[in-house]
Amino acid sequence: MLEGTSLAVARVGAIMVGALVVNFTLRIALDRFFTRAERGDIERIASLRHVARTAQRVVITTIAGLLILDTLGINIGALIAALGIIGLAISFGAQPLIRDIIGYISFVFADNFRAGEDVAMDGKRGRVLKFEVRGVVLKVGDESGEWLAYVPYSKIGTVENFDREIGDA
Repeated sequence: MLEGTSLAVARVGAIMVGALVVNFTLRIALDRFFTRAERGDIERIASLRHVARTAQRVVITTIAGLLILDTLGINIGALIAALGIIGLAISFGAQPLIRDIIGYISFVFADNFRAGEDVAMDGKRGRVLKFEVRGVVLKVGDESGEWLAYVPYSKIGTVENFDREIGDA
């Protein structure tokens, strides 16, 4: 029979192994989901896959860490309350970032435009180079030359896609 410290070490080990198993299982499930979703734009899906994996790791690590602290006898009730207050304060300051991340997920799932397509958004017309978490990178230009325009998702209202027909919508 295990006693005191040995029991705590065994529980911590079990929590860590459990977290690794859950992380591995969710990673396989996400890979299968995104593999099925890869119809046309592999770059778009790969970007969304990265965001989903990062969120998965953060959530699992946080839960495992809290369980380990509880196993070691640390009162996590006060810690959770403090983290809630800190999270609330950060969320007020991070509203534009959160708006952009939600916009990113919405645009990726909606498939309104893809990398390489000619679009107009936020008063700029150009070719979509890539999707980033905070915005879209456009290659725009006129008779004076070409440059890159970075359009945050929170600023995108109307999108005109010049490379798709009405039947493609």
